Amino acid sequence: MERDADEQERRALRSIEAINAGADVGAEALALSNEFTDRHTDRMKAWVKRRFRRTEGDSPTR
Repeated sequence: MERDADEQERRALRSIEAINAGADVGAEALALSNEFTDRHTDRMKAWVKRRFRRTEGDSPTR
């Protein structure tokens, strides 16, 4: 978890450096936003899979 936070910070700092060097602010913000959304969507999917995973021997219910 801490490693993820460190990587997020490094990515944000790279974006700031790129913006200071003339990169498109909107494109950089969109890229960061998409990465954030993708990361949290993946976390939610994993949680749902864990939450609703059937254990061996469970009978399927409808």
